[in-house]
Amino acid sequence: MKALSRRSILLLPLSAWASSHFWDKDDPSTWTADEITQLTTKSPWAKEATAELKSNDSNMAGAAPRAAGRGRRGGGSAGAASPGLPKFQSIVRWASAKPIREALKLKFPESLAGHYVISVSGLPIISPGDTGDRADDDSFATIKDQTALLLKRGEPIQPGVAYQDPNDTSTIYFGFLPQLANVADAKTAIFTMSTGPLEVKVKFNLEEMKYRGELAV
Repeated sequence: MKALSRRSILLLPLSAWASSHFWDKDDPSTWTADEITQLTTKSPWAKEATAELKSNDSNMAGAAPRAAGRGRRGGGSAGAASPGLPKFQSIVRWASAKPIREALKLKFPESLAGHYVISVSGLPIISPGDTGDRADDDSFATIKDQTALLLKRGEPIQPGVAYQDPNDTSTIYFGFLPQLANVADAKTAIFTMSTGPLEVKVKFNLEEMKYRGELAV
């Protein structure tokens, strides 16, 4: 068989490299601990993010900053972070994606059924109380107002559900209705969340979020 030239290799479509990922080749039951760590921290579905305290005095006192961007309920971005203030490392995951669910063996509550679910882990989140599994519980109304998903050039979409992991209070799950988040026509998705004086922002490349040849969200 004729060997590929260096130029030919560089021009190979992205899909030609997809099979090199262990999650596309190996059965989930055989994934190693290191592979699961990679998939759930540094992969198309998981991003490391640094959250910083804002220098605004009112934010430091615990007031929620305004939402990033102008969404369905308005708001603007919070003030610039000060380099002298503490930083918090967090992981943002597209938790409803099949490879993440299989790696972490996630089981969502009924309130998140039928949603795209994005989780944020590692931040000091103060629980507003025992939310249980009630879909109509509005204890997280403020944090939902400060959370958004931006696709293409549309308005930011706010989550309808926020659920704090009862076994890990530093993890919170946000549910977005697929009817509002049309991922099929988007190339990227930008997720932002503010909790008190902290703000997190990450970008997902939807074109890379392929699992066994299909978009996994």
